[in-house]
Amino acid sequence: MKIQRYIFVMLLVSLSLGVQARNSVKEMTVNGLKVVFMPSSKQTVAAIMFFKGGTANYDEKQQGIGALTLAATSDCGTQKYAKDAFKNMADKYGVSVSGSAGYDYSSISLECVKPYFSEGWKLFSEAVNHPVFEKKELGLLKQKLIAGIQNRKSNPDNTLSDMCMKNTFQGTRYAYQVPGTVETMKAFTQDDVKNYYNKLLNANKMVLVIVGNLKEQDIRKMVEKDFGNLPSTPVEPMPAAIATTIDTNSLNTESRKLSTNYIQGMLGAPAFTSPDSYAFRLAFNILRNKLFEEVRTKRNLSYAPQAFSSTGFIPYSAVYVTTTKPNEAVTVMVNEMDTLKNDGFTDVDLRNSKSEYTTYYFMGKQSTYNTAYSLGVAKIKGSIDMTTHFIDHIDAVTLAQMQKIFSQYVDGINWNYLGDESVIDKDVFNRKVK
Repeated sequence: MKIQRYIFVMLLVSLSLGVQARNSVKEMTVNGLKVVFMPSSKQTVAAIMFFKGGTANYDEKQQGIGALTLAATSDCGTQKYAKDAFKNMADKYGVSVSGSAGYDYSSISLECVKPYFSEGWKLFSEAVNHPVFEKKELGLLKQKLIAGIQNRKSNPDNTLSDMCMKNTFQGTRYAYQVPGTVETMKAFTQDDVKNYYNKLLNANKMVLVIVGNLKEQDIRKMVEKDFGNLPSTPVEPMPAAIATTIDTNSLNTESRKLSTNYIQGMLGAPAFTSPDSYAFRLAFNILRNKLFEEVRTKRNLSYAPQAFSSTGFIPYSAVYVTTTKPNEAVTVMVNEMDTLKNDGFTDVDLRNSKSEYTTYYFMGKQSTYNTAYSLGVAKIKGSIDMTTHFIDHIDAVTLAQMQKIFSQYVDGINWNYLGDESVIDKDVFNRKVK
């Protein structure tokens, strides 16, 4: 009883904090730059500069240009700080400044404690405004990233993930390898990197998010001072969010001698702009729990079966398993999807899934960086409402809505298999969810 009471009290506190956070988020435009600020009582500060577009900003021949360029903003020195001086200052004050790239956006982020926010902001604004991409340091960074690409190929999970994206999204930008290939990475020059970053450095392509124990007026002054003169030219709009449908089954295999076999089935998903997107996420959370029970607990066919959905501009969902008995494991997974598709969801399933999502949401908000990241992604997608009112959207999902949307997107599965090809029965993988 005491434990239940404690959980209930903590949930009330979390919900109260959620309402406070929702009401305190401020949106402003400073000299053309969209800024989202959320005050926090925590003593850690996060600032993230997002650049819209991701893989939409380059073609197939430039796979990896985003990863190289964004990493170089903090790794290859700035006009004011050479590489070693930048690193020494970051180490001295416990500041982290780093760049990363993805399918729909890239970013440069700052994490630090409040007492050293001023020092962190200096490094952050330098990395955004004045990276120099020093030729020697850029060459060393390229070698490091090439080694990472080569190591990535030796990891079965990474190989499987690349197979899934390439085979499912062939002909689209989601088939690109964001880290790049050895060939593309070797070919990039200093001018390539500079030209690419100059295209990104445009107030109309950028969103700045700051979360921390700071004052709005101070934030506005800092942004005006350090980002008030950004270039501002017309840009192409972000690619429209779409739904992904997969109507037929397919099987893509790659032979590799491994201690177990790696399998992932790719399925469709609704556009993140659809209200049904929240219902679909709840459904796949339920499927994940069902697979854990049926595949692992009851039959011991795998250590960690998974089901998940992705809410990018080109969405998808997936089921995943590693197993020495691929035919048995896939059969159980398809059986479970069969059951759920045919009115298999229950009120208890939905209630438990909503509870889990509420827990995930508030646990994620314990980090200022995670909070800033989710606000930025939501802003890029169209509205911070997607994160500030996330629990409201989840709570509004009905059983009938969840049942309908799940049934709509599990018709076909693009199976991807890495391991011993001699043990698989293709008929098992060709069986559709009915």
